[in-house]
Amino acid sequence: MLELRDVPLDSREARRAETVARVAARRAETRCLEPAVALAQAEEQADRTAETREYLDVVVDDTVVGALWLGPDGDELVVFDVVLDEPATAGALSRLLVERARSQGARMLGIGVQPGDVAQAAIAATPGFSVRATNMALTLDQSLPEAGELTLRPMTPAEYQAFTDGEVDGFAEELASAGVEREHALEQSRVMFDELLPSGQESPGMEFHVAETKGEAVGELWLSTGDTMAFVYNLVVRPEHRRRGHGAAIMTAAARRCRELGNPVLGLNVFAHNPGARALYDRLGYRVTHDYYALDLPDRG
Repeated sequence: MLELRDVPLDSREARRAETVARVAARRAETRCLEPAVALAQAEEQADRTAETREYLDVVVDDTVVGALWLGPDGDELVVFDVVLDEPATAGALSRLLVERARSQGARMLGIGVQPGDVAQAAIAATPGFSVRATNMALTLDQSLPEAGELTLRPMTPAEYQAFTDGEVDGFAEELASAGVEREHALEQSRVMFDELLPSGQESPGMEFHVAETKGEAVGELWLSTGDTMAFVYNLVVRPEHRRRGHGAAIMTAAARRCRELGNPVLGLNVFAHNPGARALYDRLGYRVTHDYYALDLPDRG
């Protein structure tokens, strides 16, 4: 019989160190970070969430067959790390996790899956889970196409204000469409924007561009270029200019801009409810670095 048990107190520090090392290794790979930076981030995450996240043993007949690190994130119970000796136990483990999430009043059970993560993938493959969002990346040490007549120029302060006026609500709507409860989605969006843009348009590492073709504005682009992996936080093609290839041209211009700045990789997030954007990124050669799966729990409590 499979069950979950708290890690004994005398083993907790060792388990924490093992867990942090695994999380840091995944973070370094998916975000193209230096190992020391990834480890510092994972340590900070573990310290910050020490009161809410649990280190658990996965046990079968008094034999430890796996390890878990999980805890709440808003209205979700999230599996942040899992190791299983036998992935075949994932089905039984998923049922226990669902029971635990319901008992805690969670609306969803979530888990991230990086390519090659056998245990995570096995849990996400159990019935009920579906992909909600995907992180993708494009290496920039390859031949990049031209952006044609499309060019990028920095936004003026007035353009920045107009561009960001609805960003918090807009991202909250994206989160809600991915299954996050509306109130939590709005709070999560506010926190994210406060952290990303502490100084507005002048926030370090952030760039805001207007995309133009023949002098006419056709869209907007928000880039983060301060880390090793540059990141597209938002791309907008204005409604009257859609379905003319401008989205691909803006992404190409973004990739070329980041390569000029010395970023070796450009990353992005795409929600599963936006298959058109996903098809574009696939066509442009982006590879999946991380999928986020979730299972809805309408009968929680």
